[in-house]
Parts: sequence; C-alpha cells; structure tokens
Amino acid sequence: MPSVFGIPLIGFIQMVLGAVVLIFLGIKFLTRPKKNKKGELIINDVHIIIGDGTESNHQSIYIKNGVIAEVSAQPIQKKNVQVIDGTGKTLMPGLIDSHIHIQGGFSCHNEDESDIFLNEKMPQIFNENVLPYGITTIKDLDAPKHFIYKLRDKIRSGEMEGPELLIVGPNFTAPDGHPANTLGSNSKWARSEMAIEIDTPEQVSAGIKELKEAGVDFLKFTYQGGDYWYFDHKLTIRKIDKELMKQIIREGKENGLNSTAHVFYYDDVKELLEAGIYGIEHGILDRDIEPDDPIVALWKKSGARFVPTVNAMTYEKDTTRMAHSVHNLKVLYDAGIPIAMGTDNMFEQMTGEVEHKELAYYVEAGLTPMQAIVLATKNGAEHLGIAGRKGQVKVGMEADLILLDKNPVENISNIQFIDRVFLKGKAVYSQKPIQSFDIPDYTYPRDLISAEYASTDGKQCRTINYDRYESERIITQITFKDGEKWAEEEFTVDRSLSATKWVYKRPSDNTEINAVKENGVIKMTGSFKGKPQDKSFQIGEGLWYQMMDMCFPAFVNAKLDEILFYSIGTGDNRGAMSLGEFAAKKIGTEDVTVDDKTYSCVKISLVLTIFSWAWTGLFWVDTATGQLVQSGVKKGNKEKVEWQLKKLHYKK
Repeated sequence: MPSVFGIPLIGFIQMVLGAVVLIFLGIKFLTRPKKNKKGELIINDVHIIIGDGTESNHQSIYIKNGVIAEVSAQPIQKKNVQVIDGTGKTLMPGLIDSHIHIQGGFSCHNEDESDIFLNEKMPQIFNENVLPYGITTIKDLDAPKHFIYKLRDKIRSGEMEGPELLIVGPNFTAPDGHPANTLGSNSKWARSEMAIEIDTPEQVSAGIKELKEAGVDFLKFTYQGGDYWYFDHKLTIRKIDKELMKQIIREGKENGLNSTAHVFYYDDVKELLEAGIYGIEHGILDRDIEPDDPIVALWKKSGARFVPTVNAMTYEKDTTRMAHSVHNLKVLYDAGIPIAMGTDNMFEQMTGEVEHKELAYYVEAGLTPMQAIVLATKNGAEHLGIAGRKGQVKVGMEADLILLDKNPVENISNIQFIDRVFLKGKAVYSQKPIQSFDIPDYTYPRDLISAEYASTDGKQCRTINYDRYESERIITQITFKDGEKWAEEEFTVDRSLSATKWVYKRPSDNTEINAVKENGVIKMTGSFKGKPQDKSFQIGEGLWYQMMDMCFPAFVNAKLDEILFYSIGTGDNRGAMSLGEFAAKKIGTEDVTVDDKTYSCVKISLVLTIFSWAWTGLFWVDTATGQLVQSGVKKGNKEKVEWQLKKLHYKK
C-alpha cells in the first residue's frame, strides 16, 4: 500500500481530513456571534434625575447583577453588553409608593378565592396596572393577611415578578373600627384577615407577637372614630383607647417594629406625635394649619414621618378634606417634615395612573416637580428604611429605574412618557403603542345644523352646532345653567369625529383651556378655576373624544362592538384636568320615547377604565340619524336618565 512519510495513504488522508474538520470548527468557534452577558446593561448619554433633588446631563450608566456599578460622564464601553442609547431621554429612580392596598377583600370572600386571585390575577395586575407606570417599590397598608404573606413570599423567591413589597399585615383597630367595620363588611373572612380588633392590653401584645412572627415590616393601626363614609354608606366607627394606642407604639418599638397610623383629625395627630408615632398616614384633614401652629413644631421635634394621600381625598364626601390635604402638605413640607409619597391606591381595581396624579397634586400644592419626585424616590426609600439600596441613581444602588422620553422635572405630567421600566436591571416594561380603531368617516344627516339637549332635572341645557363641520371640521357646544350661559367649547375634529383641537371657556370660575393634538400628544395650556395649566398627554393613535357625545355617531356606524377613547375631565370630580381612558361598548337595542316621539336606539355603556367598578354611563343613539337621544348612569341594577334630546334643527 502506498504511504506518505511512512504513514499508510488511507491513514494519512484520514489525518488530513480530521485536521481540516478541527480547523473549521475552531474558526467557527472563534468567529461565532458573542451573546450579551446576562445581567449587564449600559445606558449611554442619558439625562439623570438622581432622586436627591439634583440632576446630571449626558451620563452613562453601567448595570451589573441588578446593581448600578458605574456612572460616568464618558461613554462606557464593555464587551458583549447590551447598550441602550439614552440620547434625549431621562433616567430616574423607580417610584416608591408608601401607602397602597393591593387587595381589599372586595372580590375574595374566603382563602380559596384569594388564592385564585393571587395566582391568576396578580401577575396581570403587576404587568398591566403597576410596572408600566414605573412603580417599583410599594408598602401595602392592609390586605387579607394570608393573601399578602403569600404574595410577599412569591415576589421574594422570584416565583412572581412584581415590585418590591413591604407589608404591615392586618391593622389594629377598636372593635367595630376601621377596617373591621368597613372593608371587613364584605365578609367575615375579610374582617378576620384584615383587622385585629383590640380592647385590652393582652390583645395588643398577642397581636404584636403574631405580626412579628409573620415577618411584617411595620405595624399599622387606625386612630379615628365617629362618622365614617364607606363609599355611600355612613357608618359610626370606634377609635382605639389612647392607652392602647401608646402600648402599640411602645411594644412595637421593643419588638423592632415601627408603627404608622391612619388618622384624619388634628387632635388625634397631636396625641400620636406626643406618643412617639413613627408614621402619620393621611394627616390633618379637618382644618388648615399654618406655619406657626404649635402642631408643626411638635411634629418636627417628634421626627414623625408623613405619608399624604391627596388623591384619596377625591373619594371623600366632605370636599373640604381635599383642600385641607393640599394646603397642609405644603405647610409641612416647608417646615422640613420628612414626607414620602403615598396614594391609597387599590391595585385590585385601579392602575398606577393614580401615582402620577398624586405627584401632580403635590405640584398643585406648591412643590416643584423635582421636589415631588424626591418624595416618591429618595424620601420614600428613607421612610421604608431601604435608602441604602433604593431611591437614587447612584453607584451601589439597585437598578430599579424608569427611562422616559420626556423630562418630568420640566413638567410633572411628563412622568407618563415612560419608555422602559427596570427591576434590578431587568426590563419589565417596554413602551407599547396605544390601541387604534378603524372608525369610518362620518357625515352628519343632510341639512342637520344643531341639536338641543336638556337635563332631566331642568337645571341645564346645551346646544351642539354642526353647521361648520363639513367646511371646517368644527363642532361647537354651549352649555347653560339656570338659564345663564355657563361654558362654551369649540372642537376641531377629523372625519372620525376624534378631536385634534379643543378650546374650552368657562368665565364664571376663570377657566379657559386650549389643547392641541400633535404627533400623538395632547398639549394642554390655560387655566382651570384660576390655576395655570401646562400638561401633556400621550395618546398615540388613540381616539380623543373630548365631547363624548361626538364618539357615538361614528361608533354606531363602525363594525366594532367596543372601543377605547380618551377625554380630559373638566368637572369637580377626581378626573378634573386629567386624561381619562374610557371604554364604550354596544350592549343592545332599545326603543326610547322622548316628548311623545319614539326612537329606535343602539344602547351603549361607558366606563372609565381606571374606575370601571365605580361608574357606568349609558347612552342611547338613534339608528336613523346617528344622534344621541338620551344619556344617564347605571348604579347596580338601576338606570337613571340625566339628559334627553329636545330638538334637532335642520336647514329650512
């Protein structure tokens, strides 16, 4: 057999082929695409809101293993690390809400139902209602105990992705106090899970022992008695005895647990401060205080921390509580009282939009946007005892971060323009386009020039004019109250009747608003009740039906059964000067008789998505003309008509 270098030819060929294969594999290995290193991220050339009241431009951030490892004024370069271009964007710490309620026992009446809610609903709530709004740390102030303990453990173990969760467990309260007699009224199970009703020192000690063994982070009790509105029900609640209140604070400290108290009244706050309370929730809501009020000096001396919940006051029957909350927040802030953002948000039913509104209320109270942000970042971390690792964009801090397209220091409404949210360096939310809908072009009935409507109580009427729609795409509305002109509005709309421009004038209370939609953003300026307005709302390709009546003629003609749209609130409710998302749904047909004339109507329900449980509007639209015939509200199974068509005017 022939040989090469003394090696049989077949063996030599095999050796050569083997070497070629090895060389080929080696080249493939050396030239393979490199995977980005897991757990590492760089954001280059970004504007940073530190969280302590300062900011820096053109900074680069290197995140490794969930922690901010480097902050530099120079671009950071690392091999095989994901890089995000932060040019034109703003990076800030994730929001910390120091007063929320994840689950109030509304939808769960036993532990089995609670477990289903925990496993099936909570991932959706975190992914849709919490994280997309930049909320990365929360303190729950009361939820069914077995629910909240299990949820805490799932988050800590990594089994469920969500914000860092600190808890208080069930609240101490007097027998028949809040929340035993309020949230606990939903079921015996909720009452036993959410309240520790105490009347003796022994019950206090036993409750603290139970909570310490459960590993809670704080203690909470209610220090309020007397009349209490629970939604539409007026109740009488009991207040904890003063000596038992002192015992909770004292024994809590002895067991390494600081106490925080639900409180509304001046005299009760004074007693709590004198007793050495750690935290005040809600605050003084029965009167305005001034800088020289003795309670301000007492508060400062005590070192007690304050968690206002201004947005929650929009639910109160007593409207003065909102005014007191806003006023007193500024007085206490100026006095140097340590304040952390809290909202009283109920994630079971509402979204993180509430946190954004809370910050806007702080600015309305007189704080700058930067000062408001500090309350929701650095101050929140200090309040919760986690400032060593949270609340600022600095080296060594956990990378719970928000990347925004706009700078909220310039305008607090920019907090909504979130591009991404990070939990310990992991992107848990990326900006998604707002849903658009195929609404056909609309033409009003031939020769229709206006419509007149009247409220069923006879106090209001309004006229909508369509005569400029075909030529200028302009619709106007004039509203009268008690026979006097009250408000004028002009809407410039597209062919789907969605607004592109809105002018609103209400001279009686110095309201004049101008809003324009450009590039998917509504820019609103002017004044509302004499207060300057400068806000932006991102709606992308979404529909802007500022006058809701305009939505329905176009919607009825569409093949769609349900749409989402947006509108800015102008009333006295919690949505004033905020953008609301509404869901309209066709729910059937119905004949409606008004002034002896019968109309065949499409019936439409309308809810504000953030408060879908609280309010349902009803609208009946004539199938022949496409015009609104009547509107009203639904509470429970009862329907109430509030507006009706009086006349349609046509060209003669």
